Amino acid sequence: MRVSTKWLVWGGALLLALTNAVMLVGVASNRRSPPESVLKLTERELGPQWDWMWQSGENSGLSLELRVRTEPVLTPGIYDGTWPSLYGGVVGSYAGAAPWLDSSKLATLGFDVAMLPGDNAAAEHYERMLGRDVLLVLELDGPVRQRALEAARAAVARLENLAAEPTSKCRADCLRNSLDAVSQEERLASRLFVVDAGLDRAALQRKYTDSARYAIVRGHIEPTVIGEGFSARLYGRVTAVRCDNINVPMKFRDAIPARPGTPSSQEPFQVTVAFGRRLEPWILAAHTG
Repeated sequence: MRVSTKWLVWGGALLLALTNAVMLVGVASNRRSPPESVLKLTERELGPQWDWMWQSGENSGLSLELRVRTEPVLTPGIYDGTWPSLYGGVVGSYAGAAPWLDSSKLATLGFDVAMLPGDNAAAEHYERMLGRDVLLVLELDGPVRQRALEAARAAVARLENLAAEPTSKCRADCLRNSLDAVSQEERLASRLFVVDAGLDRAALQRKYTDSARYAIVRGHIEPTVIGEGFSARLYGRVTAVRCDNINVPMKFRDAIPARPGTPSSQEPFQVTVAFGRRLEPWILAAHTG
C-alpha cells in the first residue's frame, strides 16, 4: 500500500509539532518559580561559544559555556605544589580529579573499588571501568576557591624562600610562574568549583542550602589512579557537566562581548543564571561592566 506524499508531509509536520510541544512543556516545567538556585556569574565563569551561524553573520547561535574547576589532587613531584588548571575545564587527567572524590566517595556513588590502586593492573582496570552519571554540586566563590588562593600564595612563599638562597634557573622560572599563577587566580580564574557529588538530590539540597552560592547539576564521573606503587591513590574524575552550555536569548546579546576569548581579553560582564526544577540553567539578566 502506497502512502501519498500529502500524508507524509502531514505526518512529518505533526511529529515536529509534538516534538516542539514536548520541549516547551519541559522548559516550562524547569522554569517554574522559584528557581532551585540563582548564581551571578562573570566572564571568569562564562565563556562565549559561537557556532557557524554566528560566524557567518547570523546572530542566532550564541551560547555561554560554564568554566568549571575541580580542587586538584596535589601529590609530591606534581606541579611543584602550585595550583594547576587555573581555568580548569573539568576534562583532564588531573584537572577533573578532586581530593574529596576518593575511593570511599566513589563507593557511595556505586563504583566497585575493591581492587587496590597499588595493584599492577589497577590503572588499566579502572581506566576500562564505565563511568557513572551523578549529581554534582557547584560552588561559587566559596571555601574551595579561598583554598585555591591560599595554595597559590603558599607556593610563592616557598619559592621566594628558595630564591633567597643560591638557586638554579629552574627555581627562578618556577617562582615567576607561581607569581603569574597568583595573579591569574586573583583576577582571572573561574571561581566556580565542583565540590561534591551524590545520587540523592534531596540530601544534597539539605546540605547545600545557600541557593546564591550552590547549584546542583547533572554530570559524569570516571575513576582514575594517580601515582604509582605504594603512593598510588584512587580518585574520581569529573568528565562532564551536563549543563555546560547556556543559550543566550536575543534580548541579552548586547551584554555579551562580540568575540570569544579568555577572561583577560574580554570586556567584563555579569550574567544572572537560574537553575530550575530539571537542573537546567537559563539566563535571568545580563549586563556589561
